[in-house]
Amino acid sequence: MTDKTALSPGRRFTNGEPSGKTATVIGQGIHVQGEITGSASIEVWGSIEGISGTEGLFWVREGGTVRGEVAATNVVVEGEVDGRISAEKKVELRPTCKVRGDVAAKTVAMAEGAFFEGRISMNGDGEPRRIYFKEKRQS
Repeated sequence: MTDKTALSPGRRFTNGEPSGKTATVIGQGIHVQGEITGSASIEVWGSIEGISGTEGLFWVREGGTVRGEVAATNVVVEGEVDGRISAEKKVELRPTCKVRGDVAAKTVAMAEGAFFEGRISMNGDGEPRRIYFKEKRQS
């Protein structure tokens, strides 16, 4: 993977390395309908309708859309999600995101400018942490 397509650029706090496993990319113009499950990271530039789950990072890129439930170890949203998001560790809502649905994770970060309509449940071992940050990158 070149630097332009790697999953790491612009990451704020999510440690979403694919752990040596190849990431699945749903490209722009691709529409997937049904259930997606796996253990590698998933990067969404296109659209998904249905339940999505992975043991890795689930990243909805700007322009990507998901209509349905998302479950992963870590979730980053730059695009749109209409459905519940559950993360074992962290959820990061970037300034370009539009999320309509409940979010459950140990740690939740919401950038200034992010659109969120739903409830946040911070669960897990230890003290839950809520992180607010201001986007510093220039588009």
